[in-house]
Amino acid sequence: MQPIHVKLLPSKLLLGLLVGVSIACCFILLSLQLFFFLKLVIIALIIASSAFFIMRDALLRLPNSWQTIDVDNKGALTITNKAGQKFQLKLAPSSFTHESCTILNFERKGFNFSPAPMILLPNAENIDELRRLRVWLRWFKHQEDLSAVDLSA
Repeated sequence: MQPIHVKLLPSKLLLGLLVGVSIACCFILLSLQLFFFLKLVIIALIIASSAFFIMRDALLRLPNSWQTIDVDNKGALTITNKAGQKFQLKLAPSSFTHESCTILNFERKGFNFSPAPMILLPNAENIDELRRLRVWLRWFKHQEDLSAVDLSA
């Protein structure tokens, strides 16, 4: 197996999705029968959390934003954040792989923090690397499922 290196790029599609969902939440909140001050506080929280996730996941600007994904020839997954920290993580079974969207969830064993899930949407610049990663993810899950089956029976 050849090593896989994926450099993550800012995603305009993810940016649009996060902004759209935030705006929809604010409009829904405005239509509810609540105190006006309470509505303003909740809208401020929605805007603050949306700004954080946009900066971290869509624009990749924060120090804890994921920057690269590396899979070596032995199948070990290493992820690097913007601060230059490298993490060897194990994928959780809840990870999702599709041609137009890949969501990587990581197991939390041995970490003092919760590794943020990674949402990968295709960009024209890294489409081939993402395709190779999706193939590896499907193969990796398949081999993991086969190792749990007892073939002696």
